Amino acid sequence: MVRNLLQWIVRYWYLGLAAVVLLAVGSALIILQPWRQLAPAKTQQVPLNNAQSPGSSTQRTGGQADMSGEVLPFSIRLSEGKAQPQAVPPLPVATGQPLSQTEIEGILARVPTLAPQPGDATGFRLAQQPIPPPRPGETVKEVFPPVPESAPPANVETGPLQVLRFSPEGEIPVAPFLSVTFNQAMVPLATVEQLAANQVPVRLEPSLPGTWRWMGARTLTFEYDSDQIDRLPKATEYRATIPAGTKSVAGNALAEAVTWSFSTPPPVTTQMLPQNEPQPRAPLFFIHFDQRINPAEVLKTIQVTAQGKKVEVVLVGEAEIKENPKWANLLKNVVEGRRLAFIARELLPADADISVTIGPGTPSAEGPLTTKEAQSYSFHTYAPLRIESHGCGWGNDPCQPLAPFMIRFNNPIDEKIYTDALISIRPELPGASVNIYGSELQITGASKGQTTYTVTVSGSIQDTFGQTLGKDAQLQFRIGRADPMLFRVGDIFTTLDPAAKQPVFSVYTINYPRLDVKIYRVQPSDWPAYQQYLQNFQRTDVPVKVPGTEVYNKTINVEAATDELTEVNIDLAQVMDGQFGQFIVIVSPPKNLVKDPQAIHWQTVQSWVQVTQIGLDAFTDHSEMVIWASALKDGAPLGNVTVEAGPTGQKTVTGADGTARIPIPERASYLTARQGADLAILPRSTYMWGDDFWTRRPMPDELRWHVFDDRQMYRPG
Repeated sequence: MVRNLLQWIVRYWYLGLAAVVLLAVGSALIILQPWRQLAPAKTQQVPLNNAQSPGSSTQRTGGQADMSGEVLPFSIRLSEGKAQPQAVPPLPVATGQPLSQTEIEGILARVPTLAPQPGDATGFRLAQQPIPPPRPGETVKEVFPPVPESAPPANVETGPLQVLRFSPEGEIPVAPFLSVTFNQAMVPLATVEQLAANQVPVRLEPSLPGTWRWMGARTLTFEYDSDQIDRLPKATEYRATIPAGTKSVAGNALAEAVTWSFSTPPPVTTQMLPQNEPQPRAPLFFIHFDQRINPAEVLKTIQVTAQGKKVEVVLVGEAEIKENPKWANLLKNVVEGRRLAFIARELLPADADISVTIGPGTPSAEGPLTTKEAQSYSFHTYAPLRIESHGCGWGNDPCQPLAPFMIRFNNPIDEKIYTDALISIRPELPGASVNIYGSELQITGASKGQTTYTVTVSGSIQDTFGQTLGKDAQLQFRIGRADPMLFRVGDIFTTLDPAAKQPVFSVYTINYPRLDVKIYRVQPSDWPAYQQYLQNFQRTDVPVKVPGTEVYNKTINVEAATDELTEVNIDLAQVMDGQFGQFIVIVSPPKNLVKDPQAIHWQTVQSWVQVTQIGLDAFTDHSEMVIWASALKDGAPLGNVTVEAGPTGQKTVTGADGTARIPIPERASYLTARQGADLAILPRSTYMWGDDFWTRRPMPDELRWHVFDDRQMYRPG
């Protein structure tokens, strides 16, 4: 059956294939015949059969026979293909306008209400935790606390139970907690609840509310429970006992009872006011203790006397203290419950010694112990205002020129109502200025030598208690001959005033008729040598070489009156090539005018002086430097200024805003800024011993942690 079916399929498959071939050949004949007639003349004809040559065989290479049996040729035309463009009409762009809120609500109103589904509401669910990192080894699950075994462990502790150590003991200022350590395990490893349920082997007297806690299996601690203090109460004697027979986990017993005691001190004052300077007749007595007190009970042990006579006092409440602006500040830095404030029932006598005695027998609010010794302090009430002394601030007699005049009163002077009209000076003191420092009045000015000044203090001058001097007081200050002096204003590096008409370097002198002046022209590269020169200048009597080129060396005369401070201007224009320059200026008194040979060193003025119009600044962080160049006259930014780090030679140019940003140059001790002929220098340090450089600082990661533990070994603060 199957074989017959296969034969039938093969037979009809061949018949179908033959029909398809005949249909394809017929279609080709119909198509090719018109093609030959329409072919253009230039089309190359390709014969479909080769001509037969004599002596050769005929081979048909292609072609098709027509109905008459003649073989017909056909033509083929080859050419480059081109893509045919298709005109696609553009689609119009939709223009939309946003819907108004009313239209939106109208559309949403047509939407049916979403009915809740049973599975919509779910309970609270924690966020999915990240997968923990893999850990080496194998996790073994155990039951905690462990199930007790019938047999005891192999390493059972033997021997009698002993107390290794305990604390505190004896007289101590503070007892933060109690601690006792045994030589054997006293409790099994268990949870906190199980530990709290165990019987405590220590008996503390007096009994205190608190928490007993095992720190491990051998150390037991006790902490006092209170929201007011973080320690055991003070003013208390404690006794701790561990009874005989106390057993460890191994069953070993304590042979004898262990007892020790410790005590904390009774109240000690930490602040007692008022003190020192004169006080008003109605002062606030304020005392602060190192522990909590009952103010009313403590006041019973306080005695106040004025000139030996008892003074009645009364407590002052906290509300009353806060209402008084003069007293309110006392409450800022004290602990509540430890302070005591009181006042006298009547005004204290004026100009009287007041004594305050606290105890003995002063009680505490924390424990039963009282003070055994008295604690006391004293002060003095104000007396009528008077002048106690006057003289020169430097202690010389006669006074040196320029020394301040000092006038000392017995009471503080009221600065709020003081005016300069209350002080007059004859002869006139140039640049006179009056400053008040409590009970001291200081007058400064350009006093002249060999002159006596009379200072009149008005009787209207008033102290802080409202008292006046009553009548004018005349005080004389005798100024003697001034010692020769030479000094300058500034340090070892000076930039001259850019607005000055002449580039002058100023020094100041008294009683020197002549001065030696030396000027050296220097370059920025001489700065390290200049610092080295200054460091060695006072170390030896042998002259030290000054860097640079000497351009001036003369002795100049000083035209000044005797004992008068005189400004001497040294004109640098005479040694300048143009409008700018860098110089070292050295001014000193002639050696024959100096009595002390050592004085020549500290009376020699030396400074690196630059004449420039460029202001140069540098700011750094750990790795970068920001350079800022500006005009010294008005601070305008200077662009296109060439800045060079010395002595390394690293260069940069400032932008239009006058700034440039560069990495911090290594081992650079100064910067220079150049614009045309103008040159400015900025040293890293103008300190004589400052040999440091601009340096980059590493920024390593810093590990910081806060440590705390359950054994109270460390506490913040």
